[in-house]
Amino acid sequence: LNAVMDGIDAENCSIMLKDPVSGELTVRAARGKTDGKTAYYGDFSPKGKKFKPGEGIAGWVLKEGQALITDDVKDEPRFVHVNGLDNKVRSLICFPIREKDQVVGVFNLSHSRKGAFSEGDKLALSYISTQLGAALTSARFFLKISDLNRMMGDPAAPAFLEKNPSTSKANTSTFVEVGEVMAQENGIFIYASEKMQRIKEIIDQVANTDVTILIQGESGVGKEVVARSIHLNSNRKDKPFVKVNCAALPGELLESELFGYEKGAFTGAYRQKPGKFELANGGIIFLDEIGEISPALQAKLLQVLQDHEFSRLGGRKDVRVDVRVLAATNKNLEKAVEEGRFREDLYYRLNVVNIMIPPLRDRKEEIPFFVDYFLNKFEEKYQKKVRPFPESLMKAFLSHDWVGNVREMENIIQRYVVLKNEDEILKELAALGKREEEPRKAEDSMLRNGNSSLREINRAAVRKAEIELIQEALKKTNWNRKKAAAILNISYKSLLNKMKESGIDKPNVSAVL
Repeated sequence: LNAVMDGIDAENCSIMLKDPVSGELTVRAARGKTDGKTAYYGDFSPKGKKFKPGEGIAGWVLKEGQALITDDVKDEPRFVHVNGLDNKVRSLICFPIREKDQVVGVFNLSHSRKGAFSEGDKLALSYISTQLGAALTSARFFLKISDLNRMMGDPAAPAFLEKNPSTSKANTSTFVEVGEVMAQENGIFIYASEKMQRIKEIIDQVANTDVTILIQGESGVGKEVVARSIHLNSNRKDKPFVKVNCAALPGELLESELFGYEKGAFTGAYRQKPGKFELANGGIIFLDEIGEISPALQAKLLQVLQDHEFSRLGGRKDVRVDVRVLAATNKNLEKAVEEGRFREDLYYRLNVVNIMIPPLRDRKEEIPFFVDYFLNKFEEKYQKKVRPFPESLMKAFLSHDWVGNVREMENIIQRYVVLKNEDEILKELAALGKREEEPRKAEDSMLRNGNSSLREINRAAVRKAEIELIQEALKKTNWNRKKAAAILNISYKSLLNKMKESGIDKPNVSAVL
């Protein structure tokens, strides 16, 4: 709220959150221009009115999930004075706060001056409310993991955990307010973040089709886990799921591994051997590191995708199979196509549906879930109890960039369960952080590292929104700065100052031509 009051010309600002039981909105934090500090309200605070969904402007925004900006509340039929707002209020912005696809609260700004807020203020608030939703999600995860730690260290916990298996076993958990966890034979699919929730939605849409899917992402993000999720949710779930690491074998060996060979095909081929495609008949074959296969093998794979037929190595008879193909890579296949290292026709055959898995550093709200899952896994494996998990480690995990993604975290937690070497891991993460740090804009650094204050993030969001609006206004007016200033409802001098601060220059037309 302090950051918003500093960046936007508002007289009052408040955050209202929805009660998960009653569904009513309640003011949780508020600040006025002259207050000097933010006031916080607990569950039983008598301050402020509660709003039902649809009641007043705030209730309407909660119910409809749409932002509302009004220049004069006297002209707004949804405004009612029982909202508890000062009768001097004229201008009002009310923006929804979302966690995933659920509206969980509203963000209010008000001013006694008519027409006080611009479209720029509305855009800035959209960025801020998005960051606030992410902050709420992270806070819920942190509280959840803290509760689990307290229960694990509480002698009375076992009885509770027996009655609540979803709490004691993360791989079968369902956390209604922030996401879900799906247990799998070879890993865990956590889709608590908005990005992973979208991937889950894609999986639901394509699972029962036969389209080929290209799964992309950095090493260790969970490409195989996504592939297995597709298999488990498909009508082929009772048929084989066969994985082949295309980078693990040289060309000829990989060809015989995929397509099999006939007796006498080469020295040592004493009998006929079926390949992975035959073994996967009726099911799914998962081709990991697809970008590593040779040009000759690419041609044969293309034939299988087109005709569902192939011949074994050393054979003349065609073998027909019913196999769905899922492929994965951590490489840029589009670039490989441009450079002639990967067949364009094969790329398009594989890339009917594309799933890009974000790195762990871009979905840090899922880190506590992974921590809980891997602790359960390795405590059970090594018959050790290391709970509660140190808060110092959790903070380090949340701020670390995880270049090795989920696999890196799994290895570190495995080592922690075996050795319980908290200090060594903290030093290791700190050293890794220094080596992995790259030059990046301060704004991107704040949004990615997850260790800056909400105040800094909000200021960055306001700056970003302001730059976008200035650029848009300048384009609309063909870089007539006076007209752009009028559109933005700021003075000409203010526009020049903001352009200078943000480094916005008119494009060199002759250079472009």
